[in-house]
Amino acid sequence: MRINLLGPLQAYGDDHRVDMAPAAQKVRQTLAMLVLNAGRVVPFEQLMDELWNDNPPASAHTALQTYVYQLRKRFSLGNPRSGGAVRAAGPLLGTVDGGYQLSLPADHVDVFRCEPLLARARAEFRDEDFARARDTAAAALQLWRDDALVDVRKGPTLKAEAVRLEELRTSAHHLRIESDLHLGRHHEVLGELTSMAGREPTDERAQGNLMTALYRMDRRAEALQVYRRARERIATELGLDPSPQLQALHTAVLTSDEALLRPAGRLTAVTAATRAPCHLPAPREPLTGRAGQLARLTAVLAGRAREDRPVVIVGGAPGTGKSELCLHAAHQVSGHYPDGRLYARLRDGAGRRVRPAEILRSFLRGLGATEEQLRLGTTDLSLLFRTWTADLRVLVVLDDVCDVGDLTPLLPSGAGCGVVIGSRRRLFVSSSAVHVELAGLPFEDCLHLLASSVPSHRITMDPEGLRRLARLCRGLPGVLFAVASQLRRRPHWTARQATAWVLASGGADSDPLGVRAGFDRTLATLPAESRPLVYALVSSGVPDRLTPVLVAAALGISDQRAEDLLEELAESYLLRVRHPCVNGRFSYEWEPGTRPFAARPSSAPVMCSA
Repeated sequence: MRINLLGPLQAYGDDHRVDMAPAAQKVRQTLAMLVLNAGRVVPFEQLMDELWNDNPPASAHTALQTYVYQLRKRFSLGNPRSGGAVRAAGPLLGTVDGGYQLSLPADHVDVFRCEPLLARARAEFRDEDFARARDTAAAALQLWRDDALVDVRKGPTLKAEAVRLEELRTSAHHLRIESDLHLGRHHEVLGELTSMAGREPTDERAQGNLMTALYRMDRRAEALQVYRRARERIATELGLDPSPQLQALHTAVLTSDEALLRPAGRLTAVTAATRAPCHLPAPREPLTGRAGQLARLTAVLAGRAREDRPVVIVGGAPGTGKSELCLHAAHQVSGHYPDGRLYARLRDGAGRRVRPAEILRSFLRGLGATEEQLRLGTTDLSLLFRTWTADLRVLVVLDDVCDVGDLTPLLPSGAGCGVVIGSRRRLFVSSSAVHVELAGLPFEDCLHLLASSVPSHRITMDPEGLRRLARLCRGLPGVLFAVASQLRRRPHWTARQATAWVLASGGADSDPLGVRAGFDRTLATLPAESRPLVYALVSSGVPDRLTPVLVAAALGISDQRAEDLLEELAESYLLRVRHPCVNGRFSYEWEPGTRPFAARPSSAPVMCSA
């Protein structure tokens, strides 16, 4: 026998698919009274008072016996005192000491399953275990199908019990919503809170929770309006002022108290005990020749007039200094993102894809996630990251991005957050994203970078030799820094020896300039069938100016396949596009430095993206 009272009355016997609830209202009342007092004796007088409201007829006792008989027969409950059938186990309805007693396991009644869940949720909430408190309160609410005893006629006892149960339901609802607020999920509960506050205009708990949610969504004026409406209704209907707690919340909203923006508890992001994470590596060298691009990036990232989340994308050929520019910009604007600066590379040193779940765990660990939360799958980790960053001011720097699909789970959701992307391919993230594409440095900047990197080196005393060395670096900051590093280690070198070393590096397997490694990492992002064709194209006697017809003949492929390959390389910043030829197709040129330093494949195999 199982009885459900949290909604329309449901009663099941051995077959849990067949609802055996009696149709007669007084029998239903009797059943509800006995179930709610299961394990206790319900006196005859209390039952008659419930059924007839202090005005029982002369036949009331006989009628009550009839109702009890019908229940025993319908549910096979037996009566051990009167000699009815007694079952060795299971529910019993006995006549005991001037009343009736229903013996029924507590877990067979939805009311008795709900109350322990709510008690547990309250304890978890007090322990600041808000995630568990939220789930436990939600489990209690799932037992409700409608108002308690909604289709049962109620006398004085059942009316009081229905009110008590509705208070439990409201309490569970508040507890679940407040747990969500502590978890930073105010966006998710705003609709519920608005509806609840509208239904209960004098419920200060609902009004306060709605004010908190609105304030955290930067809707301060609406939060204050909620307070004004609540104060007027409380005064009109109850003749009272708002409670001290609601007045204190109103003051906090008026004064823009920062504490209201922070969900609290040991399972929430950036708690008082958690220091804001700063994952940014330090830039390796001062920037040279990128002042304009840096100013543009920092203006976008630090501009507080923007209503949307600022996103900047830095692209360019291997060796153009994308990563360094991203880091310099991120460090310059870090003061505008007090809740954290997060950094990740989406490709490892061999060009293999780093899984988004691994990066999200790193981000969330820095924001204060527990090990239990970090065991979630990629989708849930991404949802958790979006929830936590919805009202934070976090800067996220993502380097070595090659695919928008890899990027999507890692983007913060809040308008106060910023995103910096260093990309090996041209990407479309959003129409509001600001794109900065890097070319080689101007020659004068190359000279300055070399000379300032090794100011006391003997090579700086040979202006012509220094100029020739700078030209060989093709305007690539990565190559210039590699040359400067070699010169620091070998202060006795002349310009001629340094020049010979750069020229020899184009065919050396050790890749001392690091350009071939960058070329290989970019190539690893291309489809596997394209990579051999690219190496053949780089290594062949094909001229620097490429056309689809010329590439098709050199590689033995169709004109269309050749054009697709060239467009793919242009999208990956390995080729630059020139004006269309006579036949309407474009011509292409290698980016400066790509072909001379990538004449032979690296001895290490190019790894496919995983």
